[in-house]
Amino acid sequence: MPKCIDSDQFLIPDIQLPNHSVELEKADEIIKTLKSKLKELESSKLINGKQHTSMYEEIIRVLDYIGRLSKPLFDLEESLEQMYILHYPKSPQLAKKLFNDHYESLHYPYTILKNRCFKMLEDLDEEFIKRWGVKPPNWNI
Repeated sequence: MPKCIDSDQFLIPDIQLPNHSVELEKADEIIKTLKSKLKELESSKLINGKQHTSMYEEIIRVLDYIGRLSKPLFDLEESLEQMYILHYPKSPQLAKKLFNDHYESLHYPYTILKNRCFKMLEDLDEEFIKRWGVKPPNWNI
């Protein structure tokens, strides 16, 4: 599982963030299972609308789960940014860069897994379109 990028220049906020390492590991395992299922569908070349929709919904559930886990980080954004602005009042560009780097590093484990889910959704749609020559059924909703 990918870890956050550490930097000596990052400020340490007084705010306690939940440790989601167990939950993220669980999500990572589910993603690996879904990738295997997708590869089976791709190799069989027999994907149908029901399979597409079912697989799509499974991927979305994992994506939603990861997104909900990352919500405390989104709630932290403004206070963390303010902390950097106040700590580096004479260097707003440095404050902004360090804030962005820090914020991105906090999101990194979540972002990696979300991106894997989005990639699977793209691959799933592409496989359906390649097989049937039309948009997947859930695109018409």
